[in-house]
Amino acid sequence: MPETTVYLVRHGTHDWLRPEHNRFAGAIPGVALNEQGRLEVQRLAGLLSGEPITWIAASPLQRTMETAEMLARARHLDVETDERLLEWRCGVWEGMKIIEIQRRYPSEWKIWREQPDLLRLPGAETVDQMAARMEVAYRACSARGGTGVLVSHQDPLAALLCTLIGAPLRAMRALDIQTASLSTSHEMPYGTVIAAINAGRPVA
Repeated sequence: MPETTVYLVRHGTHDWLRPEHNRFAGAIPGVALNEQGRLEVQRLAGLLSGEPITWIAASPLQRTMETAEMLARARHLDVETDERLLEWRCGVWEGMKIIEIQRRYPSEWKIWREQPDLLRLPGAETVDQMAARMEVAYRACSARGGTGVLVSHQDPLAALLCTLIGAPLRAMRALDIQTASLSTSHEMPYGTVIAAINAGRPVA
């Protein structure tokens, strides 16, 4: 039996992910879940309703806090904020449309999509730094035992999962962490076991 179970949840959909926007939201405040995102999280809350969750921690950004609070409400739990769970700090790309990034930073964009661990961007943290802070947050939370939830963002969760399974960070591009999906991690006496990745979404 696992000593700790951690559900790794990505926030629900927001308008900046819509094709007509398609921007890097980064740590910009005020990016909230839209109606679709709230419905996604309601569905996820139903999937987790039978789980003995005793703690929930989240990135302090609005979209992650809204997601976490929806999961916590029926359980009468407080959401703990943890800045180590923040979105990738993307420097000069923050707030920019993807199409604009591709036009102004074609070489850097190619690296980000193919070899993200090699990207060096003004004002941005490296993938190594992002993965390291995510692992520290994960270890601190999982050390309390029981069953809990970490609510974070696409790239930080992908980097964390690579770290937990011992894969190179370049492999994060093989993980499509969708909105309001969950991955399941068990802390066993002999180490970490990933039981599911990107689960909880309806089949397209």
